[in-house]
Amino acid sequence: MKKQGRIARRTLLGMFALALVLMAGIGAVIGIQVQKEMVNNYTNTALAYTEAAADFIDGDTIERYVTTGQKDAEYEMVMRHLEVTAEQAGIQYFYVFVPNENDITYVWDAEPGDEPMLLLEQEAYSDESAKEEAKKLFEGTATEHVNYFRDGENYVITASSVIYNSAGKPVAIAAADLSVKGIMSAARRVVFSVLLSSFGIMMVTMIIYFIFIKKKLVDPVVKLQKATGEIVDNIEKDKTLTIDIHTNDEIEMLAESFEKMETNLRQYIQQNEVITADKERIVTELELATKIQADMLPNIFPAFPERGDFDIYASMTPAKAVGGDFYDFFLTDETHLAIVIADVSGKGVPAALFMMMSRILLQNAAMSGLSPAKVLEKVNAHICSNNREEMFVTVWLGILDLETGNLIAANAGHEKPMVMQPDGEFEFYRDKNGFVIGGISGMCYNEYEMNLKKGAKLFVYTDGVVEATNAQDELFGIQNTLNALNEVRDKTPQKILMHIQQQVDLFVGDEPQFDDLTMLCMEYTGTPNELHLDADLEHVGAAVAFVSFQAAKLPFSVKAQNHIEMAVDEIVSNVARYAYEGGEGTASVVVDSDDSSMSITVIDSGIPYNPLEKKDPDVTLSADERGIGGYGIFLVKRIMDGVEYRYEDGKNIFTMRKNFTEQ
Repeated sequence: MKKQGRIARRTLLGMFALALVLMAGIGAVIGIQVQKEMVNNYTNTALAYTEAAADFIDGDTIERYVTTGQKDAEYEMVMRHLEVTAEQAGIQYFYVFVPNENDITYVWDAEPGDEPMLLLEQEAYSDESAKEEAKKLFEGTATEHVNYFRDGENYVITASSVIYNSAGKPVAIAAADLSVKGIMSAARRVVFSVLLSSFGIMMVTMIIYFIFIKKKLVDPVVKLQKATGEIVDNIEKDKTLTIDIHTNDEIEMLAESFEKMETNLRQYIQQNEVITADKERIVTELELATKIQADMLPNIFPAFPERGDFDIYASMTPAKAVGGDFYDFFLTDETHLAIVIADVSGKGVPAALFMMMSRILLQNAAMSGLSPAKVLEKVNAHICSNNREEMFVTVWLGILDLETGNLIAANAGHEKPMVMQPDGEFEFYRDKNGFVIGGISGMCYNEYEMNLKKGAKLFVYTDGVVEATNAQDELFGIQNTLNALNEVRDKTPQKILMHIQQQVDLFVGDEPQFDDLTMLCMEYTGTPNELHLDADLEHVGAAVAFVSFQAAKLPFSVKAQNHIEMAVDEIVSNVARYAYEGGEGTASVVVDSDDSSMSITVIDSGIPYNPLEKKDPDVTLSADERGIGGYGIFLVKRIMDGVEYRYEDGKNIFTMRKNFTEQ
């Protein structure tokens, strides 16, 4: 639990911090101003000395001293004047010089406490800027100059004035270096005294103000805090909240608002209990509706593991808990597969109910043996006869002859399919589009045919795929869908749909799903004696079911059929575990038969490995003595009538044979 009384402490600390900031600001301003005034005074003093020296010295004599290098009585008089002035005024260096191109020539040099420069003694300029300033003074562009610099800890002002001869020509420069070392310490003393006085006044003022704030603000806020902490307890104990605050300002108004809020909150909690119970019931019912809807559609894959003539996979991702899209596929007989993809108008529960009704009507009509066009006409008539809500559904329906690959389809206002023939790419199939189901009574629908060759694939979908929208309000579109399909056109239908979903998700990003997204992909293999599958343990059952379906048509006993299933399970499982060293790969199972036996061939492109080379375990030994491994292939050799291995064209080919027996 948080400690109490922090508002008062924080208020006091905040006022103290504010006082420190104000004092620092005041001190800085005063210090800068004091330093500025003192520097100005020192500067004016230094200039006054150099101007006085320039007026005192006869410029005509300087030219003689520079030319002859001989001192006289007047020279000595000027030297004494400069020395006395420097000593009395505290001037560090007081000198007269003539500037040259690269150095200066001293005429007089008064340096109290230091060794002075001699007449005509030369010295290089201290820096390039000093040379430029001397040049300006001597050329007449300036009559005086002040320079500020630091000599270690000493702050020095150098003032310079021009000395003219009787003809008004500059002949020398009088310069004084004035040490102002005391400026900083003097400024600090002034600032300290001002701050000390200000601090005392501020502290007294803050204490008085804090007492006022605590009484008028902090104490009432503490009461409000305590009252808010008691709101829940009061509601549970059915007590009325009362806050004793009388400040005649906004805080008192806030206390009254708290009391009203407590009354409203009590009423809201009572209402919310009822609403929450209703919402929980609705959520539970929606979750149940979602499960029911998912269970209504084919959702166990592989859907027909015993069939090797086609592979099919579908998915539906609703935009809400339940959606209006649906897919369906079912065998109308042993050689015909019906495929349905549909999109109901609207979303949510009404669309889901309409979807369930439409699916049942379509399946019943298709199972009666009608052609796709006649199925759509019959369902349209049934829905239009009692459609007061004026809902409709778009439908694509196709019936595939699994023996010939001939597909007959009809389209009632739905998205056009995409088809890939063997050794080609997915293409947009521009079929004949009819009106939606449930729109107008008495509609007739056209149907069309296409022939799917062995290895062809069909992709049908709802508009949630092509109309998926990103943050830039761009649609995923037909072309992106085709591109994504062709990136994985050699993959299984399941992996194709997974890839499309990933590409749509990447395109949309964080944008919410706007519409239901439903897809179906079917591959027509046309070879009922061969099954292609991904080499993983999840598909071992499909391989066993495929071989078992073929074996059931042949004169095998129940025991022989069990042996066949055990052998297929062992060999395909070994391929899934070891052929690709944990990576991805594929496998094929081929079934052939003659008048006396059935052969099963398992083919993979994994690591070359002949399991028949493994030595059979000695079954006469105990389990501990025999060790592990080798029993699976040993069992296969015992229960099958023949086994053979060969490696061709980079593939492991393992063939098993089982002879017919009397049933």
